[in-house]
Amino acid sequence: MIIPRRTGGLTARPVGENIEVSASDMTFDNVELNARIWGVANRVPNSLLEDSVIDLAEITALEVSQAFSEAIDNSGFIGDGTSSYNGVTGICTKILQSAYSASVVTATGNATFGSLTMGNFTDALAKLPLYARNRNARWYISPAGWGAAMLRLAMLPGGSGNAGGNSNDNVAAGFGEQFLGYPVTLVQPMTSALTGTTGQVAALFGDLSQAAIYGDRRAISIKTASERYVEFDQTLTFATARNAIVVSDLGSTTKAGPVVALKFG
Repeated sequence: MIIPRRTGGLTARPVGENIEVSASDMTFDNVELNARIWGVANRVPNSLLEDSVIDLAEITALEVSQAFSEAIDNSGFIGDGTSSYNGVTGICTKILQSAYSASVVTATGNATFGSLTMGNFTDALAKLPLYARNRNARWYISPAGWGAAMLRLAMLPGGSGNAGGNSNDNVAAGFGEQFLGYPVTLVQPMTSALTGTTGQVAALFGDLSQAAIYGDRRAISIKTASERYVEFDQTLTFATARNAIVVSDLGSTTKAGPVVALKFG
């Protein structure tokens, strides 16, 4: 599957009287998506199917969906390009490469969620280009990071020693998953450790739809076979899906891309 990607646009130039206007061109390149197969296999004793008081078919379908979702999230965010992630290099891995250094903000001296400051997050927010703010900009962070960093900073009570200024009632009530005016998406595969996180991505901010492409070549297909393991009196459930993930635009060494990373110092 080939997806066109805009790499350059038209240029407006000042024009004098009777002076020819220099032409400009839109330019595009291609992003290639190679769909890879994911599979889930499960063997169930026929006696369990016969005697079960719960709907095993429904539970199996839910388990299959969850397994695929976890695999896709893991690949898209923390994939390292190996076969364990079907060859996908995730955004948290790729954005730390030297070629995209302009898209990374380092929280110098702050190596854990518990030590991150409001200034670290506002520095990341300030780095994001305007074109990536207007539609789908949001924060991406692990549940642990949300609680230990963002929620901690946002819910500080008032007083001379705290910058939050929240009343006790505000702190007790909490608030929705928003931070610095933007929605927060909790991402389980992202860094969750509360110690030993130096050099890792603490959070992402930006429009992921402009930085990566997901292609679904074949939806989840589930098949069953009662003959495969007949000697064990078992039924095989086999599910497959074909999809592709490419992190295609993360900026450069001089310009930040549509997603920026806050990295532990």
